[in-house]
Amino acid sequence: MPSLKVMLFGTGSNVVVTAGVARGVFSRYGLTLDITYTQGSEMLCETLRTGGCDIGVLAADDVVYEVERRGLDFFLFMGIHTGLLSLMARPEITTLAALAGRRFGVDDTASGFVLLGRHILRDQGLGEGAYTLVKAKGMNLRADALASGDIDAALLSPPFTLQLQDRGFRELARVHDFFPRYQAGCWVTTRAWAARHEAELTTFVRAYLESLAWTLDRRNREEAAGYLAQEFKLELDIARRTYDLLADADGGGLFREAAIDPQSIEVVIDMRVKAGLLPSPPPPASRYYDARYLERARRA
Repeated sequence: MPSLKVMLFGTGSNVVVTAGVARGVFSRYGLTLDITYTQGSEMLCETLRTGGCDIGVLAADDVVYEVERRGLDFFLFMGIHTGLLSLMARPEITTLAALAGRRFGVDDTASGFVLLGRHILRDQGLGEGAYTLVKAKGMNLRADALASGDIDAALLSPPFTLQLQDRGFRELARVHDFFPRYQAGCWVTTRAWAARHEAELTTFVRAYLESLAWTLDRRNREEAAGYLAQEFKLELDIARRTYDLLADADGGGLFREAAIDPQSIEVVIDMRVKAGLLPSPPPPASRYYDARYLERARRA
């Protein structure tokens, strides 16, 4: 049985994989998943580059950065969501403008969701020098840093947003309200690995799509919430609310059929152009994705 080395962030969208493993979906397709968790995007990118993992989850912006700045052969082969992200802040901070002089926690100061945060804050008149970027690593670690007071604000996703809100922390903005079309989380690998493992990659996509369909079927809400509760040690109420956000396609939840949206990738690219990080005109969106594996899996 082929074994795939998979690296994930600790986020609610993992429920598709968690449920698929628990329900035997991947094993039914002849796959064993060796799952590890990253502390941040830099760790995942380096692990993927060196062959420590076969596939992983990143932001589309990470892919663009790694291709253009480091010359790596990364590409995205499935989409996950358009940005289940909220800008969360400590209880005493009640407006975006009040983040002036504060510490804004990010995974990586050069890529990922940092440009989203900068755009939202710039809309409130806060330029880059008005606050301090603090490298706080992955989603769960940023949530811990915010809760402990090591940072004052961060972009986070469920279940961490819900846990913090229940403790009085503030949701100051939702990324989906600013960018309804944005390729946020996505499945990524290297072109070299994919060329050698086309069958395994296509099979993984087939199994993932089956588990995704099951997850998004609201008849399975309780069972899916149970997997979330188990993975993140959540109260069932928070797990259910996390599921509801994941299943809300109109609110930035999981992409139906793990769609790759070229226009959403173009939003990512345009943001980099405006920040002076890509030339104008920039490379086409097609440089950063390959939909063949998704198309083959859908036809199978």
